[in-house]
Amino acid sequence: MYGIIRSGMATAMHEISVVSNNIANSGSTGFKKSDVSFSDIYGSATPSTVARTAVGFGSNIADTRRNDGQGTILNRGGALNVALVGSGMFTTSPPDETGAASGATAFTRNGEFALDREGFLRASDGSFVQGLTGEEGGALASLQMPYEVEGETLTQLEIAADGTISATYGNSNVVTSGQLAIANFSNQGGLRNAGSSSFLQTAQSGAPIYGVAGMIGYGTIQSGALEGSNVDITQEMTVMIRAQQQFSGSARVLQANSDMVEKLTR
Repeated sequence: MYGIIRSGMATAMHEISVVSNNIANSGSTGFKKSDVSFSDIYGSATPSTVARTAVGFGSNIADTRRNDGQGTILNRGGALNVALVGSGMFTTSPPDETGAASGATAFTRNGEFALDREGFLRASDGSFVQGLTGEEGGALASLQMPYEVEGETLTQLEIAADGTISATYGNSNVVTSGQLAIANFSNQGGLRNAGSSSFLQTAQSGAPIYGVAGMIGYGTIQSGALEGSNVDITQEMTVMIRAQQQFSGSARVLQANSDMVEKLTR
């Protein structure tokens, strides 16, 4: 009996923890919420051999999965704020100890970019934003927009729906400075969370398939906007109330069981 009660309290606490994290990050750009699923414990039996009327031995956490659904698109202005509408992820390269691009790759839906003092396009966590140097499957390279070209100063930047970056120098000298690389995965849910809305490739996710926005199977880019989290506060609060009631109910059953054992052993 104690094991059954304990399992109910443990699963409720885990769900409360997950929901609390979702709510705490509801205002984070590009954040993806997690959902918890549970299963019953039936000793050594398998699902196919358990009788429909069998009484289980408690509950168990079956899985905690990230929900990669589209977040709300928020108008933020700024030429370097971009939202990815549809499938795919921006590609970045974290800096190494010297501050240069490390060559490692990470992936994010957070399109809050900015230029550093050398003109490199950086993500909000300081990583170098990557672009494709050629056609589909081309090599990745850090995107850079020099502040000065042929004696003319950078005056304007624009990012098109296909991720092409156009830099204007002076009054009319427009230079194409690269195109944002978008990565797709056969199992995006298999990516490992690295924090700051950034993810890393794993064996479960498969290798990234690079392309550009607007290609078949890839989303499009909306400039002057950011993708918010996909957390629905109302839904999360409903789940939290349910989990809290489950924990409170299990606690009351535990107290009743303790009182009963105490009376029997007097």
